[in-house]
Amino acid sequence: MNAAAPPAVNNRTEKASETSGAPLSAGGSSLAAAGKPFHGAHWLMLLGIVCIALALRLYKLGEWSLWVDEAHTWRDVTIPLGEFFNSARRWYPLSYLGLRGLLESGVLPGESEYWLRMPFALFGIVTVPLLALVGNQLVGRRAALLGALFLAINPWHIYWSQNARAYVLVIFFVVVSVGLFLRGVRNRSYWSMGSSFLVMLVAGAFHFTALALLPVYVAYGLLARGLTVRRAWVLGIATVILVPVLPFLLELLPPFQHFQKAKPQASLWHLVQTLAFYFRLPLICASGLGIWLLLQKRLEGRALFLTCWGLIPVFVLAVVGASLVKVTARYALTALPAMILLSGYASVRMADVLAAGLGRGSWASRLLPATILPLILCLDMASYDYLYFKVQHGDRGRYREASTFIEEESGPNPAAVLTVNQRSMLYYLRPGHWRLFEAPHHRWVFDINEWKVYPRPGKAGEFLHNGRDFLLNYKNECRRSNRKLFVVVTLPELHEKDRDGSLWRSLQEDFELVRVLTCSVGPKDENIYIYQPRW
Repeated sequence: MNAAAPPAVNNRTEKASETSGAPLSAGGSSLAAAGKPFHGAHWLMLLGIVCIALALRLYKLGEWSLWVDEAHTWRDVTIPLGEFFNSARRWYPLSYLGLRGLLESGVLPGESEYWLRMPFALFGIVTVPLLALVGNQLVGRRAALLGALFLAINPWHIYWSQNARAYVLVIFFVVVSVGLFLRGVRNRSYWSMGSSFLVMLVAGAFHFTALALLPVYVAYGLLARGLTVRRAWVLGIATVILVPVLPFLLELLPPFQHFQKAKPQASLWHLVQTLAFYFRLPLICASGLGIWLLLQKRLEGRALFLTCWGLIPVFVLAVVGASLVKVTARYALTALPAMILLSGYASVRMADVLAAGLGRGSWASRLLPATILPLILCLDMASYDYLYFKVQHGDRGRYREASTFIEEESGPNPAAVLTVNQRSMLYYLRPGHWRLFEAPHHRWVFDINEWKVYPRPGKAGEFLHNGRDFLLNYKNECRRSNRKLFVVVTLPELHEKDRDGSLWRSLQEDFELVRVLTCSVGPKDENIYIYQPRW
């Protein structure tokens, strides 16, 4: 019995070492320690996790309809290059230019939903093992592997991996940048630190929200040697200055000016709602627990870095959302890997504590309580994955089906479509629209925009007083040209443009509802309503 005691102590020591890495310097305020390398069993587990990520990101990849932002991507990779460089996208062009190059070189054989999304899905898959490798330096091998599993089944990461938008590329390059930053701190390598900032700039060229990583590095640099009175004053004054100055500085940036015109209604509550829904409340709570447990293990440096990484992008977004524009949680995606790693660490530490506290009971009696937290997180994410794939149509409005319905109803006859999502309807009804060589087409697709419904005084063209006049104008034009008219709307977008509700009242009184394509996505209604005139 006595001879068996030392191995038990050694086992506990090994687990603690695996989680915390080598001893940290100066009270744990440094990131200089490296995680222990993975061995054979870890690599096998990681391979299994990557297979899960691959299956979930390729499953039904081409089945979902193109939503409005993806249709913007399709537009920007098919319009002439000169027109593209005159648009706001020239400030963050890499995803569009890369996708354009893959299409024009023939690497991607077509412009179907499947092929437009494939490069983004591949980056989403690769990010999963990358997070495990980088996370090992912060939370240890077991927590990093568990974090990789969480990312593999995370519904929000799956969504952006199946999306022809740059956000999943931002996550990938942010994790690469963090890995280089940690390497630079550990090895005191200026080359690695410089590479980290360079990769961050590359990520910003995919989407400028990646630049939220810059204040993460700055804040960690200020606080890494300890929170002295002087540093507390510097940080406090910088925060007080940042809150009113940040909106002013952002308004000077050309890409933000374009975004501000599209979503001018500031709403902090909308940001809070989307953060809770898309980041998932159990994951947010588990990440907070992870910070507390890191501090309990005297790993202040890692707790500080992960706290900065997880909170600062959200804080910056909250300042912007409360003062300037209506923003959603997608612009805080740079914080997702930090929350995933913190949740993995919380799960491993809670499992260790519960298993140790239960003593020498049976294997099952110790294992089941130890898996409570990771099971809660996995079940929460997996349940939404089920809804995403089986009920909610990939969290996208069903514009492909709407277009098919219009084609069947109009047949070979001329038709006109009036819609809140012109880009997606053009993708399905007029796939060559943005190219210069598109042949004359018998289907017209018009956009419902606020400035069209309510033109400003002094603008050329007829002044339409309200939404009813706007609809009747199209209705009369279609009658004269012998065209079938379809109005395709989703209610949230319609109400944003219909200031006094007159357009909505006219749809109910002068038009007939002929089709409803249901799709509810969390806090947003994606149901599509198709109307035709009562002639």
